Amino acid sequence: MMYKIICSIFLSTAIWASTPALAAPQKLDGIAAIVDANAILDSDITARFDVVKDRVPGGILTSSIRRQILNQLVEESLQINYARKLGIRVGNSEVDKAILNVASNMQTDINGLRQRLAQQGIDYARYREQIENEILIGKARQQVVQSRISITEQEIDDFLANQQKNNQSKAEYRLRHIVIRAKDVADTRAQIEEIAASINNEQDFINQAIANSEGQFAIQGGDLGWRKANELPKLFTQAIANQQGPLIGPLQSNAGFHLLWVVDKQSQDVALQQETKVSHILVRANEIRDDQQTQELSEKLYNQLQNGANFAELAKEYSEDQGSTLQGGDLGWVTPGTMVPEFEEVMDLTAVGDISAPFRSQFGWHILTVEGRRQTDISDKVKRTNAERALIAQKRDFVIENWLSELRADAFIDRKAN
Repeated sequence: MMYKIICSIFLSTAIWASTPALAAPQKLDGIAAIVDANAILDSDITARFDVVKDRVPGGILTSSIRRQILNQLVEESLQINYARKLGIRVGNSEVDKAILNVASNMQTDINGLRQRLAQQGIDYARYREQIENEILIGKARQQVVQSRISITEQEIDDFLANQQKNNQSKAEYRLRHIVIRAKDVADTRAQIEEIAASINNEQDFINQAIANSEGQFAIQGGDLGWRKANELPKLFTQAIANQQGPLIGPLQSNAGFHLLWVVDKQSQDVALQQETKVSHILVRANEIRDDQQTQELSEKLYNQLQNGANFAELAKEYSEDQGSTLQGGDLGWVTPGTMVPEFEEVMDLTAVGDISAPFRSQFGWHILTVEGRRQTDISDKVKRTNAERALIAQKRDFVIENWLSELRADAFIDRKAN
């Protein structure tokens, strides 16, 4: 299966070709926008669309989709500039690890990844630069969230009391979102009300999100995916509780005016949390051992375990998980959602005392053994940690939106006519 790989190419000028005498110059590429001293090209937009078109409703590069992609590229450029001004750096080892994870997800090694990039006409050096930029943006956002969000002990107390009262933690919502930033409050209110009046079903909402929303997921029809109720802004959860859906809003916040579409809702009726005592052996592909050889090594170790070899001793000798190797692969008591889905699925299907066959995750090839299971109430410390994370998640989207608005206001942005 051919995998499509994002690789936006930022160049500082438009490209023109010289043609024979008496012929008019032929434009090969055009400038879509200037962000400070950086240019975003028409080819950047086309390249990004080729990657995301399977996730774009309709799958056609309409003028609205083009505008949303250009907005994404402008915001990426602003965030990269911000990170570099603050001296945020990405080490070669971080980029190497990220690329290895990409290769692992594609069930190949570095050489196989290079070949697939070449087949798609993507230069490896430029691909590596794009991966570095994505990590850079992630670090910048993390720094902004850490510096602008502070959770007090009183907030945690109030959150836990409210959660217990309303049983909020068990609800999850599948949402779509439209946000219009309030440059002029009266005009923006009128605009969001006009949009709301035109929405009669989910497809209408998707179309309006693509055409008008200034949110991070506009190009996907405003799709936020599944969100836990306790991780949503209070503005959203209160409105969902008080208004008859599926269309919720308009709602006003510091970020602007919002509309929500409640696609679905589900509840989790789990009173106790299951924990699993598990150990594992992890082997990874590397520069001298490709993925096929790594799989063969995991199968060899599995056969040794089936013939009575000691799991902890093999883990100490072969496992490449730095966090558990010295403990003989012991991961301790694992709670749901802690491990990657592939690991958790195999762990849940493995009986106590059994050893799993080798299986693959983004980190490499695993063998695990389940040593015990228990039902336990979450400790107060864990509850408070989870509450703090949920409170940060409630505030994060608004904080990032406000930060991006500040970046746009302070930057020189010149969008060219299409």
